[in-house]
Amino acid sequence: MRRVAACALWILVSGCSASGEGGSQTVVDNPRGGAEPSATPESSQGGGANPNAPSSVGGGDIFDGTGDLSCSGGCAFTPEPLLEANVTPQDIAPFSGNTTFQAGSLCVLEPQLSTPTSAGALFPRNWLRPRFRWASSGGETLWEIELSSPDQADKLRAYTRATDWTIPAATWAKMKTLTANPIDVTIRGIGAGGAITGVSGQFSIAPVDAGGSMVFWATESSLVTRTSSKLLGFSVGDEAVLPTLSATDVKTGNIPGEDGALARGFYACGGDTPRPTCAAEPNNPACCDPTGFTFGQVECVGCHVSTPDGKAVIFTDNWPWNKVAASIEPGLAGNLPETVTAYAATMMKQPWLGMQSMSPAHFSTDPGGERMLITSYGSRQDPATQPFSATQPATHTLAWFNLAAQDPAPAIIYPEVFSATNPYGEDLGNRQAKVGAGFDTAWGLLTIGGEASNAVTPSWSNDGVDIAYVSTELASTDGHPDWRANTADIKVVPYNNRAGGTAVPLAGASDPNFLEYYPEYSADDAFIAFARAPLPSVATRCVPTQDANGVVSTCPVQNLGENPDGPYYNRNGEIFIVTRGGGEAIRLAANDPVSCSGETARGSINSWPRWSPRVELGADGTKYYFLIFSSARAYPDAFNLPTARLTPAISNKSSQLYMATIVVGADGAVTTYPAIYLWNQNTVVDAAGTPTPLVTSNLTPAWDDFSIPEVPPVLQVPR
Repeated sequence: MRRVAACALWILVSGCSASGEGGSQTVVDNPRGGAEPSATPESSQGGGANPNAPSSVGGGDIFDGTGDLSCSGGCAFTPEPLLEANVTPQDIAPFSGNTTFQAGSLCVLEPQLSTPTSAGALFPRNWLRPRFRWASSGGETLWEIELSSPDQADKLRAYTRATDWTIPAATWAKMKTLTANPIDVTIRGIGAGGAITGVSGQFSIAPVDAGGSMVFWATESSLVTRTSSKLLGFSVGDEAVLPTLSATDVKTGNIPGEDGALARGFYACGGDTPRPTCAAEPNNPACCDPTGFTFGQVECVGCHVSTPDGKAVIFTDNWPWNKVAASIEPGLAGNLPETVTAYAATMMKQPWLGMQSMSPAHFSTDPGGERMLITSYGSRQDPATQPFSATQPATHTLAWFNLAAQDPAPAIIYPEVFSATNPYGEDLGNRQAKVGAGFDTAWGLLTIGGEASNAVTPSWSNDGVDIAYVSTELASTDGHPDWRANTADIKVVPYNNRAGGTAVPLAGASDPNFLEYYPEYSADDAFIAFARAPLPSVATRCVPTQDANGVVSTCPVQNLGENPDGPYYNRNGEIFIVTRGGGEAIRLAANDPVSCSGETARGSINSWPRWSPRVELGADGTKYYFLIFSSARAYPDAFNLPTARLTPAISNKSSQLYMATIVVGADGAVTTYPAIYLWNQNTVVDAAGTPTPLVTSNLTPAWDDFSIPEVPPVLQVPR
């Protein structure tokens, strides 16, 4: 069967010691941005427990509330008001000497501020400078933003006619010293008749930096074309993004289809007769696959992970879901990485491979060392001799690939370019023999004792000991938990030097009353993050199909109930964490959009959690974890992605990236904080710093120490 499919994801809208165990758990899991307005800001400043012990980390003076504040390191707040170009000193006179405001229609959308019962957002001190964004239907024409801190003698006051304002870069650079206490925020507006409405709350700055860089998948379409998907990247604090990798950059070619004979990308039109117009005229509507790619080319840079050295990514290509390795280093983007042999790249050109994971404990740069990758594998009748089969797999298990494997029989020719006399494929027997000969040496299957279902979406611990994966009764051909599945639980199996072992359910992430999927180990292996969603309301859900002639069978209209989705881009998904050994699952406060927006976690498609590459340690022994995830809650320029022919009835809302902070006290108490929107993700810059807005759905982020180009300073951040 050959079909035109969406890239890796059906709709392309969406990849140490357990120090957190024990102790009490203080989980702030119901944050609400923007405190309820009241007569005076002093009475509405919400509380929110102070997560930070007093510290002077970062330079400058810290004011302890006694004595004089000298600001020898430079005061962050100064008494002079900050006026935007269309605001005059006369305009702001009504605010002067008046600190009151009335309850109104103001809703602060970002960052989420504290309320009397929940903490506000907690920023790493080197994070993207905070942007304040709010909405109101009160007709206000002028706004005042006031910031104050016990550590500052003055208050910062800024005035704008827009409904957003970003802290100036120079101010934010000085604010990194303000980690001892939450920062008070009051936003007020002048409406008709001079009435002043407002809201107040707090946010905080952590006494630590966040490290690393992020590479994420950006797409504007559900259809696979030469420009529809790409990887973008940036480092912590950057105010824009740069292109990291696109499908057209990747040098790997000669990728076969699922049958091992025809080139991937060639889809027969009523039979197996090659159609030269597909190559010569890629936009010809008579061609079954008008994607614009040459047969055998990489078509999609979908769900990806970094190699542990940060120099490359391994990703899932388009149908039939082979694996590809590509460098992301400046000047080398798209090349086969030095850490991946051509022989290993050949072994990964098999169909029915799913998401992948790597561990620094099994990634050696020594000439004779091994560099291992774990992925899901669609089982064939006999994987030792028949790795290629046009029959879709019935079950998925886990497989290992050694990216350092050397060809034991290089004299056996395996062409890396399709023959000039047969540009649509090559000899299947030659391919079968070559890949089959590598079984149990270059690649192999991991034993998973006690697993009666499918094993997909693995996450490998950083110490290389364990692999967490999703056990589900139905797996799609791309190795994701299927949208039609009704079960999904996280289990853990030992790696055991490729031998595997007995799988055990992860307590707290294997509740049969929920779907649990997309596991990910934290940098110190203390926690596993995962997505959780309610069980589907309707057990049988239809997905369109396509036969060998390209004819699509549509689905009848279904009432899918309150919980319509399986464990794949579930619209009611939420992010949880659990200790490595299992325990009580902790729901992240970051799941909840701002309450005054009218949105809830239900419908927000919270998904794909990925940890920062390091755990940061405060002076008092407090540990700071940072986590990035995707969410389809409302944001500026949100849009709906057009669905492909075979897209199931899942939500097609565009997603964006958000960051969550998780703090573990010295006593083991866990506190989680509201989500922080990454406002830089939709601006790409050139070498001169000239920004260009992007309108993409951003998903499957990876957070690591990537070797990506440095993002130039942005000349002017677009509003």
